[in-house]
Amino acid sequence: MAGKASPRGGGSTHRPPTLRSGFSTGTAASAAAMAALRLLLTGTTAEAIAVRLPSGVYLGVPVAGGSLDDGTGCARVIKDGGDDPDVTNGAEIRARVNIFCNTSLGSAKAPEIVVFAGTGIGTVTKPGLPALPGEPAINPGPRQMISENITLELLRADRSALERVLQKAPPQGGHASGKPALRLPLYATEDRLLSLPDGFAIAIEIEAPKGEELARHTLNPRLGVIGGISILGTTGLVRPFSHEAYEETIQAAFSVAASNSRSDCVVLSTGGKSERFSRQILPELAPEAFVQIADFFRFAVLEAVKFGFSRIIHSVFFGKAVKMASGHPYTHAHAAPLDLEFLAATARELGRDEKTCARLAAANTARHALDILAEGGSGDVVASIARKAAEESTRLTGDACRIRLLLFDYDGNLLADVTPPGARDDREAPL
Repeated sequence: MAGKASPRGGGSTHRPPTLRSGFSTGTAASAAAMAALRLLLTGTTAEAIAVRLPSGVYLGVPVAGGSLDDGTGCARVIKDGGDDPDVTNGAEIRARVNIFCNTSLGSAKAPEIVVFAGTGIGTVTKPGLPALPGEPAINPGPRQMISENITLELLRADRSALERVLQKAPPQGGHASGKPALRLPLYATEDRLLSLPDGFAIAIEIEAPKGEELARHTLNPRLGVIGGISILGTTGLVRPFSHEAYEETIQAAFSVAASNSRSDCVVLSTGGKSERFSRQILPELAPEAFVQIADFFRFAVLEAVKFGFSRIIHSVFFGKAVKMASGHPYTHAHAAPLDLEFLAATARELGRDEKTCARLAAANTARHALDILAEGGSGDVVASIARKAAEESTRLTGDACRIRLLLFDYDGNLLADVTPPGARDDREAPL
């Protein structure tokens, strides 16, 4: 981000500070598990852990503390999202680690890692997510990171220390037995690991003490993830204000919708309020069919096509509709300022006088512009904007989807219900 140039052409001497990157919940969980295992093997709590990220780069992660409790290593990491306003930023992620030498955690005799969902970690209940129903809500990226980093920690361990822990290991079961679990292989097959006895298992329980509370501010309940947060992260890093996390959430919502809604239709709303209004219009659709896409208009439409939906219904307010109609792929105010000149031009095309058009172009907000249109009884201008927005969606999907757009005012009144010209009226299609 560069400082603005001065009106006279000179460069500003002030530059905004660079936004700081952070690390994901997957990285935090991996670091906590490594620190807990190291404490179990050495009796020492590490101040920081070098976590190997999927890219092969190592990231130093501070350890907030640790303890030994009756043969269990425990460690805490504070998730640091950098300058990204993520709901899990500052959350405590814990790991409790045991080593066992038996087959009670599963039928496989090969050495393995068993990861349990502890307090505050969600459990998947619906198909369509990367984790299967009944498994902890831990995505593939973090699974790989945990497997790889625990393997590397074993390779670093002193052999005699590992043997001492094995001698004291209980003959069966872990403290987390009975909780939702997933089994991971050790990452490599070096000779040192091959010499581990049959039935060797590392049991890792991941916890987030405030996870259940935090999850209420996420889409987890909608996606069928109950009991807490998900452990996420494709790269292991969090880039400030990046779109990656929200795009992954939209993809997950589509996957759940495709697996559970029993319909070829998906309803794309810009947020909770517009979704609530569309549910009143479309009560026959399953809850999973409603997906909140925020400002990711183009991305969501193209992803809906990839997931095989043949009908898309947009549920929007006037400001977003104007931006969609103007051709903006991303409708956030920072990336796409409201183009009221476009609205004024549309009004002019429909025969509005220049005074009205000038007032529209100079309106303070979309709500203000809508009030001006309401004063003049300009429902045709509103409907035209809705049709143009639907046409932009059709331009993205081609013949792959039928498009319908519901345009609401800010009190939930339906201002327009349109399909692009020439398209089959989706209102008559069976849902």
